[in-house]
Amino acid sequence: MLVEDNPVNALLARTLLSREGCSVDHALTGQEALAALKVGTYDLVLMDMRLPDIGGEETTRRLRAEGVETPVVALTANAFQEDREACMSAGMNDFLVKPLAADALRAVLSRWARKSLDAPVWTEAAGRAKVG
Repeated sequence: MLVEDNPVNALLARTLLSREGCSVDHALTGQEALAALKVGTYDLVLMDMRLPDIGGEETTRRLRAEGVETPVVALTANAFQEDREACMSAGMNDFLVKPLAADALRAVLSRWARKSLDAPVWTEAAGRAKVG
């Protein structure tokens, strides 16, 4: 799932994810993400930090409080160590800096996206990941 309110950033992320073979559900707000994760399951959540309703950190805290264990990766233009620490303390698993780079995204998919609980999605043989 992609949680991103900026249309340009969302287009870039969806394009890069699509090139990696990912199917993507897109939420524009933290509330939309919370609602979607109550009814669906996802392999990975890419979470913008600055959303129009509740921020990415708070959205992640609420997901974790509800028992959602899906990996959450921060998407932010802020690359400072204190930003990374804030994301991790909110329960996020990883951190990507915008503008999103294909190699960085591929590395995150390799680390976190899974087809099943047992098998990593990104392999040289498969070459594709599913997110959402």
